[in-house]
Amino acid sequence: MKRVGLLVLTLMLLLTGCRRYAGILPYAREIEDMELIRTLGVDQAGEDEVAVTASGGSSQEETEVVSSRAGTISAAVLALQGEGSSYLYFGHVTQLLLGEGLARRGVMASLDYVLRDVEMRLETALYLVRDGTAARAIGAAAADGSATDRLEALADDAGLTAGSMPRTVKDVLAELDRQGASFLPAVLPDSGLTAAGYGILKDGALVGWAEGDAALGVNLIFGRVDADVVEVTALDGTRTALRVVGAATSVKPVWQGDTLTGLKVHCQVEANLAEGTAMPDEATLTALEEELACTEAGRMAQALELSRTLDADYLGLRHSAAFRTPWRKEALLGENGMAGLTLEATAQAAIQRSYHADG
Repeated sequence: MKRVGLLVLTLMLLLTGCRRYAGILPYAREIEDMELIRTLGVDQAGEDEVAVTASGGSSQEETEVVSSRAGTISAAVLALQGEGSSYLYFGHVTQLLLGEGLARRGVMASLDYVLRDVEMRLETALYLVRDGTAARAIGAAAADGSATDRLEALADDAGLTAGSMPRTVKDVLAELDRQGASFLPAVLPDSGLTAAGYGILKDGALVGWAEGDAALGVNLIFGRVDADVVEVTALDGTRTALRVVGAATSVKPVWQGDTLTGLKVHCQVEANLAEGTAMPDEATLTALEEELACTEAGRMAQALELSRTLDADYLGLRHSAAFRTPWRKEALLGENGMAGLTLEATAQAAIQRSYHADG
């Protein structure tokens, strides 16, 4: 009975707005008086301030974009309340964009804001604006829709275009804590928020880019290649399109005594014959598989070279190797360095004939 009474008293205090509990529950507001913010952008503003840009997500009507600046994100978000025509609610933010300038100085303050703020969520999708600011990207998208719609379409089409891999604040925070490095998808500040590979983070700051084949290599290592198309040449000279439909990667550590000297990354690639040689014989099929394996190994090699030159385990290779050899876990995870290691990429491909060829 005492516990029931205590619970009732606690609920009464919350409902009556007791000062001790003020701020735990938001003030009630009419939904028509609220603007649901879906996309938030953060940029560096001078030496000591940040600029915050917020946007709603509906393309059915004019998208309102508001911005403010202050010494911290929390203060800038509070100042935004005076910029919009309605009360701005941040409990539905689904995307966070970080400008390149801010990312080069460090992203931890922005990620920590999401972690601590009562309205923000760790499942918020995270993007980096390459060659521009988050404010410019959000403004460009709002001219013909909204940044939210563009980014949601980009995430939905990731499996169809193999252009980028969605990542969340939770993903990046966990990897930075675990391995000191991570990566996040990059977009250009144009009206379509075009995918632009990945930004590589080390110690919480932007240190490099994975673009082109290197970005495709990142996707391959993580098995995110639902519809990658590789063009190869058959033995008879026919240009052939192979649709990659699956990839499984393993990481094997290389030792010299008790010293880790390298990591071998091997990927088993599965593909369908999408276009070109209609009825390939075994010799032709084997040649196509070898060419596909060579192409995919080259893409992974570029992604690995970035890890070595930047001395950043942004792909989590040491942890993957530790799963394979848990008895060497302490030696593998004792440090995050990659510069002194030999990183090798290999691939093996298996091509299935399409239903057109099977008749």
